Amino acid sequence: MKNIIKNQKDKQVKKKTKEHTNKPLKRSISLGSVFLRYVFGMLCLLLILGVSAVIIFDILINSGAVYPANYAEKCINDSIESIINSDEVTSDMMPFLSRYAIFAKDGEVKETNMTEKELLSARDIMNSQKISVNYFYKVIYAKNENVFLRYELTPQYRSKFLRQHFIEPQKFTIVLVIIGQFAIIMFTSLRFVKKMKEKLKPVLNATDEIKHRNLDIEISRSGVKEIDDCLVSIDDMRIALKDSLENQWNAEQEKNRQISALAHDIKTPLTIVRGNAELLMETDITDEQKSYLDYISNSTLQIQNYIQTLIEVSKSSDYLHQKREKVELKKVIQEIKNQTTGLCRVCAIEAKWKEDVTSDYVYIMEDSYIRAVMNLVKNATEHTDRKGIIYISILEKDGKLFFVVEDTGSGFSKEALIHGTEQFFMDDKSRTSSGHYGIGLYFANQIAGMHEGSLLLSNSDKTKGARCELVVTV
Repeated sequence: MKNIIKNQKDKQVKKKTKEHTNKPLKRSISLGSVFLRYVFGMLCLLLILGVSAVIIFDILINSGAVYPANYAEKCINDSIESIINSDEVTSDMMPFLSRYAIFAKDGEVKETNMTEKELLSARDIMNSQKISVNYFYKVIYAKNENVFLRYELTPQYRSKFLRQHFIEPQKFTIVLVIIGQFAIIMFTSLRFVKKMKEKLKPVLNATDEIKHRNLDIEISRSGVKEIDDCLVSIDDMRIALKDSLENQWNAEQEKNRQISALAHDIKTPLTIVRGNAELLMETDITDEQKSYLDYISNSTLQIQNYIQTLIEVSKSSDYLHQKREKVELKKVIQEIKNQTTGLCRVCAIEAKWKEDVTSDYVYIMEDSYIRAVMNLVKNATEHTDRKGIIYISILEKDGKLFFVVEDTGSGFSKEALIHGTEQFFMDDKSRTSSGHYGIGLYFANQIAGMHEGSLLLSNSDKTKGARCELVVTV
């Protein structure tokens, strides 16, 4: 019967897997195509920027706000004839947008708007006919004077203020174009990065869900072929992992059920043995026979405790397959308080609380976490005298939840501080009647590890008793 059920389940899983494989996917494009789109868009924007700069510069020239590059040369050509035919050349006759120097025939400077350095350069050019690399020049020989003109073939502002205090229109345009190119490259690059983050979001979401053991998810598609191929592989891995974990869980459940059933079956003959031993003790027996029956009764009780421990261990493995879920933190804390209040009332112990949490919700295995916390509380109450006090703190900091329990007992021994979280470790070997056998702290430590946290054991400076700190990432 079990095999038939198992085969049917396997067929259902295969059917789901097949449906997943045959599920129609939306059309995807390659990563190279996505990149080329952004490159093409960037080139178009750069081309538009260049064309716009040319058009705007042309409008400024046609409107007269900027003079064309050959405007100074045109003004010089228009002034040459009047300068040559003039009996006396004055500064009023100098062409617009030119640096000039009027020399007498003996070489003395009559008028100029050049600096001393510029005059020396002008004399060198006139005497040796050197060619200036940076400027254009023109020498005009009038009747009584020689005129040296220096000019540039570059656009100039119509405004005198802009010519004196601002960079040339051509250089200014180049600077603006460079800034525009940088802005376009940055804009398209940031858009590409943002788009790729959106495309990668399904991968990040899927891996995050799998990380938190949530395998019942539907993985979406990104629209990029390479990323979708990766998502398909992740989905296949998710299905395979889910099937594997389910099979493992079923096998472990069956094994635990068999162990639990066997343990319960063993308890029956042990009860009979113990009962008969007690009946024999009520008969007329010698002291030696009575001591033998005491050994039998005590050993039978010890075996029953061991069997009970075996049952608890077989049940404690259930937490391995639990999933972290979003739960209300106040609800969890209130449940812990309710259980603690009931436990302390029975043990005639007072519990003092300190609470400092800010989150409304946390991501934990609720049942297992509460059980782990209550193990710490129960451990504290067992080692605190009646009318004693245990101190409980619940704090939240940097994405971690801290649960601290301090009792007023004798504290941990050196050996317990080292081995206290190990399974079946008992600080006091004689306390066999407690029936715990080192499971509580071990379980709490396992749950802390599954929440990316830890269980820290120490002795409290405040109470001089034991201190247990359960830290989990929420």
